[in-house]
Amino acid sequence: MQLREVISEDAVLLAELRIQMRKEREKSSMPIPEKEFLQVNIDYFKEFIANGTYYGVIAEIDGKIAATGGICFHNHPPSYGVPNGKSACLLNMYTLPDFRGKGLASKIVSALVEKARSCGCCKVYLNASDMGKSVYQKFGFTDVSNEMVFDLL
Repeated sequence: MQLREVISEDAVLLAELRIQMRKEREKSSMPIPEKEFLQVNIDYFKEFIANGTYYGVIAEIDGKIAATGGICFHNHPPSYGVPNGKSACLLNMYTLPDFRGKGLASKIVSALVEKARSCGCCKVYLNASDMGKSVYQKFGFTDVSNEMVFDLL
């Protein structure tokens, strides 16, 4: 298994894997036609990989894409829990079905958490699927109950 950093040229691949992951995970339908959803994801990855606010890795086994994951960097006003205001959101974790159960997600999480640490982040947060929750708990991620959301769609 080899881990490599994503580059802007991976945008199409990352967008395709993200849609595959969302189809497995989501019970609701896509908010826009799939072709359009693919394009907005491609545009996202191109822009935010290039400007450094998205950092991702791809796991390859025998030259085949096996898994991916990323983090988005955020700067907020300092708080007691994040005194420098720097945090990261772990997201876009996806292991292709043929490669599950091989510890790839753990290796990716480890690399992403280390990247967040090296960039000065005080916290890493995420939204866990039922399938991924145990991976994150092994790293020490904990549930929080004070999160709320207001849907603008």
